[in-house]
Amino acid sequence: MKEKKNVFDRIVTIILLLVCIALAVGIYMKSGQEKEIPQMAANVQEQTSVNVSAVAAEIGTFINTTKTNGEITSEDSDIGIYPDASGKIVEILVKKGDMVKQGDIIAYVDPSKPGSQYQKSPVVSTTEGMVREISATVGETVGTTTQIATVTGNKTLIVSTKISERNLGTIRTGLPGTVTVVAYPDKTYPVEISYIAPAVDQATRTVEVELSFTGDTSGLMEGMYASASIVTEQVDGILLIPTEALSTYAGDDVVYVVKDGKAVRQVVELGGSNSSYSIISSGLNEGDMVVVAGNVSDGTTVNIV
Repeated sequence: MKEKKNVFDRIVTIILLLVCIALAVGIYMKSGQEKEIPQMAANVQEQTSVNVSAVAAEIGTFINTTKTNGEITSEDSDIGIYPDASGKIVEILVKKGDMVKQGDIIAYVDPSKPGSQYQKSPVVSTTEGMVREISATVGETVGTTTQIATVTGNKTLIVSTKISERNLGTIRTGLPGTVTVVAYPDKTYPVEISYIAPAVDQATRTVEVELSFTGDTSGLMEGMYASASIVTEQVDGILLIPTEALSTYAGDDVVYVVKDGKAVRQVVELGGSNSSYSIISSGLNEGDMVVVAGNVSDGTTVNIV
């Protein structure tokens, strides 16, 4: 009996020991889980935030451009050369294509009468340029209203082009642009709007515009085909954001502003827009950070990267 009792006591002791071990393991596991809960919550919070790219709304200059084609021409600069006295032409000193300066003598006229002393009266160029035409011949009798020659002054090249009437509300003389020609495709020539016609072509709904060159014109010739990029609108000192930051919600133009780590939907009013920038008339302040890349909605937790 005593031996059976000892066996029974051992079995009870082993069972109690196993129970104690199980309780200890349970307490340890529970303690570890409680420590992990805050860390797991933090990880979940981190995983639900969205990485976005954001930029600040800034005061700047808004520019719209348009592309058009035209032809290089020149302002009329042909000058007629006339004698100061009537008489017979006795000598012509220049020929077609010669270059002359203002004051150069191009011919002589003999204004003397029969029986009087022979004298020569010079005919002088009143401008600098190229002799385009000789209109008189030696021995011809001319008067003070007879054109002796035509001199083409140093031509001022311009680009004659047309733009759509929809740009009439914003274009003005002085706005800049650039021109390229087929002969020199890698070179750009700076220009500015110098003339806007006072009427619209009813057939094409375009208006004639002239562009004056503001820099080097080497290599350019009359008749060349020109491609122009012209500034048709320029507004200074206005609030701008990248156009890619804009979206629509319930029919309104909206942006998402980053505030306290969250994306906040903000309705804005536009004052103009192009492919790069948009004018913000109301709804934002300078320095507001707007989301330009990242899939967000109102209230999304964001991380600017």
